[in-house]
Amino acid sequence: MKLRFFVAPFVALTLALPTFALNFPVQKLVHFETQANAVAKRSEQPVLLPHVEIPVEFVGVDFAKTLDPKIATALVIEKKGKKYVRWILNPEDTKWGKELIESARGAGLDLKVEHYFVGYQTASRSYIAEDPKTGIQFSVKSSTDKTGGHWRDKKQPVGEAIDGRLLNDFLVEQNSKRAFENFIFMEEPAILKIPSIDQAVVIRDLGPLKFESNTHIYLPGFSALHDSVGAEIALKNGSRDPYAFWTEHYIKLAGKALGELAGRTGLQFDSPHSQNFLVELDSNYKPTGRLVLRDLSDLYVDQSFIEALEGKNSKTLKEFTQKQNLSPSIQAGFGPLHGNEKPSWVSEKHYSIWKNVFFKSFETSFEKSTGYDLAALNVAKEQNGDYFGANYQLSKKAEFKNFYQSMRKLGVVRNFKLPARCERLFSASGF
Repeated sequence: MKLRFFVAPFVALTLALPTFALNFPVQKLVHFETQANAVAKRSEQPVLLPHVEIPVEFVGVDFAKTLDPKIATALVIEKKGKKYVRWILNPEDTKWGKELIESARGAGLDLKVEHYFVGYQTASRSYIAEDPKTGIQFSVKSSTDKTGGHWRDKKQPVGEAIDGRLLNDFLVEQNSKRAFENFIFMEEPAILKIPSIDQAVVIRDLGPLKFESNTHIYLPGFSALHDSVGAEIALKNGSRDPYAFWTEHYIKLAGKALGELAGRTGLQFDSPHSQNFLVELDSNYKPTGRLVLRDLSDLYVDQSFIEALEGKNSKTLKEFTQKQNLSPSIQAGFGPLHGNEKPSWVSEKHYSIWKNVFFKSFETSFEKSTGYDLAALNVAKEQNGDYFGANYQLSKKAEFKNFYQSMRKLGVVRNFKLPARCERLFSASGF
């Protein structure tokens, strides 16, 4: 059987196809993702997303209680009294979909490639998917050997998908105890997995982006630092100096957001480049002071911090699969233009200055969240290529030895402040 992918994926859909127009925030996101990335310009036209329908008993399905019911019913359907999973394939892929179909044939399944969802490209491998019947919109990340930018072969392993789901639930719980101030995160409330071929599909809920609202715009970090778009938005805000504008409204903001993330959860990004962050703007393109974080499987986990919040029998730590990302410290970092190109208004010298700007903001935000003077550790801040990095070992100095114990006692209390310098739906094995 030949793999029957949609043969001309990057042409506009005909008017006869049942589709909703993207709502304003998602439409703007797609535009910026595809048209304001210095590395690769992508198409913002709708395409048909291929999928295969697999009997649910052959797929591991993990849905959070918080998953939007419309997304759930779009992914798991019923035909003639039998449930099937719509496994969404990346329309640019020429490798991993074939592997899945061949593996299914070995289990006695003859999968046909079908097309139901309408899709929109992003700057990387993820697509915005739209259910043509309900209009629900969500992000989908599948394996593909072709992506935008510098990234090429990107299989979606099962372990990373599991970790994203675990950290999603952990962050949802921490946010319910005390709402995060400087960031929101794009939830990953659903995954599909086939362990025998180590492939998964990750579903992201677009959160505030999916609602019918014209009040906010979500700007990818790479677009904020795009040569023309970054300068245009700065000018809309009365600034003729885009470097100064985005130093204040993106570099410092990233420090605030990631400092709070570290101070509240002990988590930091493994690859903190600008594809993982969106700057929230109001409808007049004015920054609101919040950052959107995405890609929850791409995080370092401070083990002691999680234990302090969840206890020695932490579910998050027990089930976390990427053991190399479990750390005895907070590995902080930021690479504003890693994987991309510098705009004309950012020199090498100016870029290096961002390192100190970011970490000062990071440490100030961490202390505001916890009362803990992170700067007192005098940690070295390094630049490796376009990445800035620092490793904060919170138990390194004697006066901070009881920090984790204090977190355990006070971390679940609403609006706590530590003293300064303080002493699933289905589960199956797959093919």
